[in-house]
Amino acid sequence: MPNSNFIIENIINIIPSVLLYAELHFRFKWSWSAYYLREPEILADLPYRVEPGTAIPVLLLIKDSHQFPITLREIKVKLYKSNELLKTKNIKYNTSITSRFWEETVFIETENIRGTVEIVVEFNYLINGVEKKCLTHNYPQSKFHKLTTYLSNHSFPNDGKVQYGDLHYHTNLTEDMVEFGAPLKATLIAAQSIGLDFFCNTDHSYDLDDMPGSWKETDPTLEKWNNSRNEIDSLNNEFADSSFIIPSEELSLHNLDGRNIHALILNNSDFLPGSGDSAEKPFNFTSEYNTQNVNEGLEKDALCIAAHPFNPVPILQWFFFKRGKWKLNDVLQKNIAGLQILNGAIDKGFNEGMKFWINLLLKGHHKYIYAGNDAHGNFNIYRQIKIPMVSLYEKKEQIFGQFRTGVYPTKKNDISTIIKSLKNGNCFVTNAPLLNMTFHSDSSIYAMGSVVNVDNGILNISIISTPEFGKIKKIVIKKGVIGEKKEIDYFSIINPKMYELNKSIEIYADSKCYYRCEVELEFLGGNKKFALTNPIWLFPNIMEDVLN
Repeated sequence: MPNSNFIIENIINIIPSVLLYAELHFRFKWSWSAYYLREPEILADLPYRVEPGTAIPVLLLIKDSHQFPITLREIKVKLYKSNELLKTKNIKYNTSITSRFWEETVFIETENIRGTVEIVVEFNYLINGVEKKCLTHNYPQSKFHKLTTYLSNHSFPNDGKVQYGDLHYHTNLTEDMVEFGAPLKATLIAAQSIGLDFFCNTDHSYDLDDMPGSWKETDPTLEKWNNSRNEIDSLNNEFADSSFIIPSEELSLHNLDGRNIHALILNNSDFLPGSGDSAEKPFNFTSEYNTQNVNEGLEKDALCIAAHPFNPVPILQWFFFKRGKWKLNDVLQKNIAGLQILNGAIDKGFNEGMKFWINLLLKGHHKYIYAGNDAHGNFNIYRQIKIPMVSLYEKKEQIFGQFRTGVYPTKKNDISTIIKSLKNGNCFVTNAPLLNMTFHSDSSIYAMGSVVNVDNGILNISIISTPEFGKIKKIVIKKGVIGEKKEIDYFSIINPKMYELNKSIEIYADSKCYYRCEVELEFLGGNKKFALTNPIWLFPNIMEDVLN
C-alpha cells in the first residue's frame, strides 16, 4: 500500500515554480517519467546578444555524471547566418567526466560577422560503451536545438556614467531535484559579453544554507554560503576591470498576513535564513523574518527590494507552500526600498506593478522601481520543467540581462556606492534605451529620486538608443500631484526619428508633486523596447511664501 506521507512529501517537493535548467533525473520511486534519462544532463548555452568586438562565449554544462559517467569525445560548434554555415570550431576532449557538475566556456571568434546568427553545439560522448551525440542538449521533448544570438555593431546604450545590473538572478547555488542554475564565473563571462556591468546572485535563502550536495539537510556551519562569498570575492578581483557580482540572496519571509513572499537582499555580509516555502519540511511554513522585522538583519550598506511582488501565485503554491503576495502595508515598511516590477517579461505582474506603484506615488509615498529577470541560468532560452515527470517547457522570456536596472553611482565599479544610488532611487529600468533625468535649479543638479524644495526649474532628459534597438518613438513626461487620483501627461514628443535626444523642459509646482519619464522605441519585432525613470519630487515651500 502506498505510503501517504511519502506521496504528500514528494508532491510538495515538485510543486514549486521551476525556473532553472531542468533536472531530468528526479522521479517518484517506482514511477514513470516522460523525460527521465540514464545519462547526465548535457547542454550548451550562450548570451542573447554580444557586444561588438567580443567573441561569443558558449557555456558547456554536464551535470550528474557522478551518477552517469561519460567520456566526452569532442564538441563541434557550428555558426549559421540565414541558414548558411559560416564557421565551425571542433574541440577534442577524450576526457572521462565523473563529477557532479562539469562546465567550461569556449569562445567563438566572429570576425566581421554581424546581425542575428544561430549556433548549434554537437556533443559527442561515450556512455555505457555506446557512442552517442546530441545537438545543443540531450533533453527529451525539447524542440529547440539552435541557439540564436545577435552580434551587434553597437555597444549597449551608454553615456559613460551609467552602470547596468540584473538585480535578480540565480546561479547553480540554487539546486535541487528538479532544477539547477549556471556557475558564477560562467555568468560573469556572459555578463561581459552582453554589456552588463554587474549582476546580483539572488539565490534562494533556503538553498544557501544547505549541506553541499544536498537540498534537504541544513548546514549550521553555512559552508555553501561561506564558500560562495569567497568565490565572489575572488572573481571580483580576477575581473577587476570588467563586470562584477554583488553578493546577494533571495529571502523567503512572511508578509504581514503570515504568507510566504520573497525579497531581494543585496550586499548583506551576514546570511539571513528563510525557509518558510522551502518544502524541506512538509507543511512547515515557519519563517524567520517578516517584512516588519527584516530590517533587524540588514546592514548599513545592504538593500532590500520586494521581489516580483505582483506575479500571480498558482493555487497549489498558495496551498502547499503558503505563498502569497506583497500587500500595501508590507511595501510601506521603511526598510523596503521599492519594487522589482520587471521580472523578465512584460506581463500581468508588470502591469499590476505599474498601477500599484503609481498609486503609491500619488498618495505621497517614496518607493522606487527596479528590474531583473529571475533568469535561473537561462542565457538564451527558458527551458524548464512544466509538469514534473510529464513535460518540459520553452520560451524566450526571463533571459539573463534582458531587463536591466541602469544606475548612476558616484563611483563606478564600487558596490557600496551602487547600493547607495539604488537605495536613493537614482536609477531607471530598461530593456534597451538609456534614459536619464535630472533637475536643474539655482546652479544645482538633482538626480532621480531627489526631493527638491523649489517651485520651478529645468528638467533635463537624456535618451540613447542604437540601430540594434530602434529609433525613439515616444517620450512622455508624467506629472503626479500628491493627493490626486491620476497622473497627467505634462509633456510629450512623438516620433522624433532619432537615436539620441537631449531635451530640457521648464517645470513648475504650486503643490507637492513629482515628475517621471517614459520612453518607447519603434517596433523592430520581439518585445516592446522601453525605459522608465524613477521620479523627482518638487516640494515648494508654500507656507514660507505665505508668511513672506
